[in-house]
Amino acid sequence: MPYTRSTVLLTGATGVIGSRLITALTDRHHVIALIHRRQSEGTHTCVTGDLTADRLGLDTGQYRELAHNTDVIVHCGGQTDFAQHTLDTFDEVNADGTRRIMELARAAGAPVLLLSSMAAVMEVEGDDLTARSLRAYAQSKRRAEEAAASTHPVAIVRCPTLFAPRNSIDTPAHQFPHIWFRALLRGQGRNLPVSPDHWCDVIPLETLVAYLSALTDALLNGEDDATGLHWAMAGPARLTAGELARVCTEFLAEVGLPAGDPILADPTSTRTRFTGMGRLAQLSLQAPQQPPYPSDLDRYLPHPLTLAVILDALHHNLRLTAAAQPIPAATASGR
Repeated sequence: MPYTRSTVLLTGATGVIGSRLITALTDRHHVIALIHRRQSEGTHTCVTGDLTADRLGLDTGQYRELAHNTDVIVHCGGQTDFAQHTLDTFDEVNADGTRRIMELARAAGAPVLLLSSMAAVMEVEGDDLTARSLRAYAQSKRRAEEAAASTHPVAIVRCPTLFAPRNSIDTPAHQFPHIWFRALLRGQGRNLPVSPDHWCDVIPLETLVAYLSALTDALLNGEDDATGLHWAMAGPARLTAGELARVCTEFLAEVGLPAGDPILADPTSTRTRFTGMGRLAQLSLQAPQQPPYPSDLDRYLPHPLTLAVILDALHHNLRLTAAAQPIPAATASGR
């Protein structure tokens, strides 16, 4: 059936980003969520589909109706779980899934907002499982961008690591930096062999959601500068390892769990390889000579993102982590 408001087809509506973006979009648009297993709350309509199947797993009639009713596609769906799937799954969902979304977009005559990642430009070294998983993810994101690159109107948004938003009651359990926060609060994961000048690009989730929402409106309005590549990054407000360690150390003291050993170790230390959490943290930090990623946030957001905002978000996420997962007494006493 036709709708009186612009209709946004949203993939990944049950994910960390999509579930927050729904609220911003439904204020102004009719939202159809393309779901796979879980129902999406807050949307007007849900359609069960599959990014790994031809026609997204829909029959011919469903596919044509979806194409007819869609005015813009916001493609946030993808595989980000490094632990539960084979390396081939990244390509099957992220790259091939994007190709299928682009086929639907052409049938609908609708522009596309593709949520990508800074991983698309990362070069990951190492043969350990964590490095191979991150490399497979990065390659799938590059192939997704290649699948989206065409004469069809597309906005590709590369985003960094995300802090949980202020109104969240929990943090993304499987993502850096939150896995590192939890480890720090348990007296683990210290002595990363990086210098204080190593850095990571991380922004608050609500900042990304605001940008995606504004960009969706710009695509619907046919604004000339809406298509193309967008860097939703911290830019000059990037967070250094030294700043990260300082805030974490201060927070540990604040909650009565002094850090003890330094969080950062001498980068010339022979202990240069980690597994699991430590390795992911190591791969998520950039060398000092790596220039900051560009940032386009000021194109659609009214206020620039500052380091003060980033540091405030860091402290807030530490509080969230501590509140969500209290430190066992035995762990605290054994620090």
